[in-house]
Amino acid sequence: MLRFANYFGDNMVLQRAPQRAVVWGYGDTRARTTLSINNKFYQTISGAVPVNQLGESIWSVTLDAESEEGPFEVIVTQPVAGGSLASISLKNVLYGDVWICSGQSNMQMTVIDIFNGATEIANAGNYPKIRFFSAALRDSASPVEELLGVAQPWSVASPSSIGGPSYWYASAVCWLYGRMIHTALNNRPIGLIATSWGGTVIELWMPPQALIDCGVRR
Repeated sequence: MLRFANYFGDNMVLQRAPQRAVVWGYGDTRARTTLSINNKFYQTISGAVPVNQLGESIWSVTLDAESEEGPFEVIVTQPVAGGSLASISLKNVLYGDVWICSGQSNMQMTVIDIFNGATEIANAGNYPKIRFFSAALRDSASPVEELLGVAQPWSVASPSSIGGPSYWYASAVCWLYGRMIHTALNNRPIGLIATSWGGTVIELWMPPQALIDCGVRR
């Protein structure tokens, strides 16, 4: 089955030029994958070896550096049996600056929990070029290709997307930072990825090999 990795979704933000954004997902093994965005077309071949129990292989496309902000639509196709095409798409995609907001409880604390939070939530709809994504609190003892859960898929800033449940979404520090730099950069699109977990130590965020190299036992 052709699909995007769960990091991607409608309303997302891709990193603008000079960086080159990468879009990836899963599909049939050794299938020719075509991606189009902003009248540009890219082709790649998905991997030769399945990476999960569903028999899916990974496809990946590195996009050209893009200075236009959009919005754009991303369309990906793969051939399927019978000569037809499987197609998936991402709508309302912007190019801007993407920030990862990670940490412990101070980063996890949500807008609804802070002083003046009600005002921030009420005014969130004034910033439609700010988009928010929150990872769920799901852990793994070994590295995985994608998140095991999503608390909040890519969402346009609004009272409902910024005023979510306490300590679930949206991160207050992440939102306030994103709002301020969005304004300072003349309303440049901003993508905010919140991934934080109160009380966690740095070792829990490190891959096993890094701990081995440092002589740390988990």
